[in-house]
Amino acid sequence: LSTLAGGARELRSPILIERLRGSPYTSGWGLVFFISVAAAVALSCLSCKGDGTGKGGHGPDREFRAFQRTYLAVYYLAMLADWLQGPYVYALYDSYGFSSHDIAVLFVGGFGSSMVFGTFAGAAADRIGRKTCGLLYAVLYILSCMTKHYKDYSMLMLGRVLGGVATSLLFSTFESWLLCEHNAR
Repeated sequence: LSTLAGGARELRSPILIERLRGSPYTSGWGLVFFISVAAAVALSCLSCKGDGTGKGGHGPDREFRAFQRTYLAVYYLAMLADWLQGPYVYALYDSYGFSSHDIAVLFVGGFGSSMVFGTFAGAAADRIGRKTCGLLYAVLYILSCMTKHYKDYSMLMLGRVLGGVATSLLFSTFESWLLCEHNAR
């Protein structure tokens, strides 16, 4: 019980409150973000509705609609995982004691790896398979998130590079999976 009371005192600490004050989730922008996500999901669900007959070129059949709903569920979860960490990565690196320059280099490492690998991600999905690349995205992203628990700069840079490759897979593999499945039907 004393541990719980200590945790409650920690939650009210001025340092934590000051750190949360600038957080996008405690400001109006967090509300805008969650409303935007809800609107995107609602619009996606509405676009998946239809007569389901597939006759006369007025929309895909029921089987493709079911696939489309599955695709959107997986894609939104993957995007949510990517977006949720965004606002806190800089603060995390800052709490580890890195300078603004060091943090900037970490971000450039992640964006640079995404830029370089992004040119090959679509071809990789075609060559080794979309499902394999989707699973590779998940593994690389998990590894990228795990590296954030270390205060070692090299480990954090490895995580940023892995995250950049995973982001390239996220923005190419899932869409090519949907297009390939659509064309196959």
